[in-house]
Amino acid sequence: MLNRRTYLALISLIALLLIACSTTESVPDETPTVTVTPDGPVVEETVEPATPPEPTATPPPRATITPTAEPETTPESDTESVSFYLSGFRAINRGEYIEAERTFTTVIEIEPEFARGWDGRGQALMLQGKYEEAMLDFDRAIELKPNLSVAYENRGLTRVAQNDLDGAFRDASRAYEIDDESVASQLILGRVNANRGDTTRALEWFDLAIATDPEDGSTWWWRGRFYRDVLGSGNAALEDFNKAIEIAPAQGALYIDRALLYVQAGVSPELARADLEEAISLAQDPKIPSIIERAEDLLQILDERAEAAQ
Repeated sequence: MLNRRTYLALISLIALLLIACSTTESVPDETPTVTVTPDGPVVEETVEPATPPEPTATPPPRATITPTAEPETTPESDTESVSFYLSGFRAINRGEYIEAERTFTTVIEIEPEFARGWDGRGQALMLQGKYEEAMLDFDRAIELKPNLSVAYENRGLTRVAQNDLDGAFRDASRAYEIDDESVASQLILGRVNANRGDTTRALEWFDLAIATDPEDGSTWWWRGRFYRDVLGSGNAALEDFNKAIEIAPAQGALYIDRALLYVQAGVSPELARADLEEAISLAQDPKIPSIIERAEDLLQILDERAEAAQ
């Protein structure tokens, strides 16, 4: 099976892909307040919490998080299928999702009872935005191996992308039941509880995800979005976005969200612009159109504000 560090790196990729960079997201009316001090920007908390955002279902952009190690072999697989299995994940890490899909299809053809092969192809399909097809593969993986927690995690993430939060809750709960150190399930459960309005329980899940793996930048990023969009706690959001960027500085989605915090507050335009330009630069290779488009939209807002201030 995938070792822990490898899978957490991969789940960081999937988590970023499914939630980041909605091109239809607007700048809310109720936003955190940012002030600039000699020590840098400080975001003040709003008095009233913001309304929980509606989940988005935009196709995932490409990203480039590389696992720290290759997937481990599994006892139920043979040498040939494992070789293709490893190649499939290498293709995912390069952003070559179609090639990954083809490679995992070969795995399945060689060994149709290999549950992780189905899960791997499901991930490749999910990363292409082929959610219905991905669901079928995750279903098959779970049918073959009912205690395969990663398949429940990935199916839960796919359900989030489809706005099926009840289904995502069931899958994440099952994954957590199998493996109580499942970061993906903790993040999904935080997201679902936030959407249901149970902010106390949501924060507990996000805090647990960070405690489980504080070196996974996506855990800080998910909680930062929760602080910003649901609780309206700008200071806490800024701290989490800063931490996420410190851990994963090559992720354009992180800079987008920190910039959005500045844009929402209407201050520090130079810092927002710097973050947006960095996001665009990071999204060039491989090309991630959704990040580039989102950054350009926010840059246009900054330009319009600058013109209005003249």
